[in-house]
Amino acid sequence: MTLPLEGIKVIDMSQVYFGPGGAVYLADQGAEVIKIETLRGDAMRHRYTTPYLTKWNLSKPFLSINRNKKSISLDIDTEEARKIVSDLCSSADVFIINMRPGTEKRFGFDFDTLSRINEKLIYVAISGFGSEGPDAELPGYDIVLQARSGILSLRTFPDGTPVPYPIMFSDMSGCMSLSYSVMLALWDREKTGKGQKIECSLLNQALAMQMQQLIWVDNDKGSLPGDAPSAISSCYQCADDKWIAIVVMESNQWAGLCRVLDLEHLIDDPKFDSYEGRVENAAELGSLFQGIFPTNSSDYWTSELNRERVPCSLVQERDDLLTDAQVIKNRMIGSDIHPTVGNINYVMPPFKMSNHGHVNSAQMPAPLLGEHTREILQNLGYEKEEIDSLLTRNIIRANFD
Repeated sequence: MTLPLEGIKVIDMSQVYFGPGGAVYLADQGAEVIKIETLRGDAMRHRYTTPYLTKWNLSKPFLSINRNKKSISLDIDTEEARKIVSDLCSSADVFIINMRPGTEKRFGFDFDTLSRINEKLIYVAISGFGSEGPDAELPGYDIVLQARSGILSLRTFPDGTPVPYPIMFSDMSGCMSLSYSVMLALWDREKTGKGQKIECSLLNQALAMQMQQLIWVDNDKGSLPGDAPSAISSCYQCADDKWIAIVVMESNQWAGLCRVLDLEHLIDDPKFDSYEGRVENAAELGSLFQGIFPTNSSDYWTSELNRERVPCSLVQERDDLLTDAQVIKNRMIGSDIHPTVGNINYVMPPFKMSNHGHVNSAQMPAPLLGEHTREILQNLGYEKEEIDSLLTRNIIRANFD
């Protein structure tokens, strides 16, 4: 099966989630992705790992976000290693880096330097806060940006303590934005013949994730959308102690909910017959619903709500996704056999393309640290003696040496 990005070469010199995740979306579609790592390896090799995976410098997140890549391990503090990076970029289509703004110049990995070597290179720079402004050089992680972007203000304990979301909103959505921006630049290059620099940041991504809420209108003193949870967009505990989530936006959904809950007299009640009224009187509705849902099981309520086409779902445990019939039927989770660690299940690309079949597993498992160092250097024209010398001087690392 051919894939749409076959023939595209990507150099991934980023770590953690944002950059590697963007690169894996390109790799999943056939791009050749070479992952440049330090001698210790990507930080995600050593985080969220288990005793079973630690012995191979692997973690569960790393296995997913770095599938379909080759790994070369270098000490970029050395001139020889920096030359290898430049050599790789000379024939690459895309270069991805997430050093703090300004740091890349010290190594000669800045856009101006690399574009002189390869004017067709698409250069992707990732930062925490953007390349300009007073905080440009500050380090940033997703939870820090949840705080900075206002996301954490929406989720607090009753005493006001903010509760971070465990899902990395900026990083995971950033992976998709990065791959999208690369495709735009590749398309632009088709017309101009030249590469360009792309800038991405966690802060910008955190704001983009709130596009439907961050809207300010002059002279409108109303609160921003989504400031507070609503009874018609909430979770309720059932008789079997399981929880279900419901969302009621439209009038037909409201009518369906009322029929299911035996509250038909409220369908045309002036207090609740509009979305705005239901939001304004959310406390009253919430108290009412909290007394009804515990009277029957979650299976009963989801069945009845689905029959009335009221959007709802059981609040599942994440492990339940492996047996979720809808997930299975649509092949949203792929199965793979990693030659070192064994069977793996992970989330596949969130779309299907009719001309290229369905990507249901990795073409190549996530690499061991430095697994392809020799192969990559040989392809660059390095002789065995040169590679052995670099290994001996600890400038490079090869997994099986």
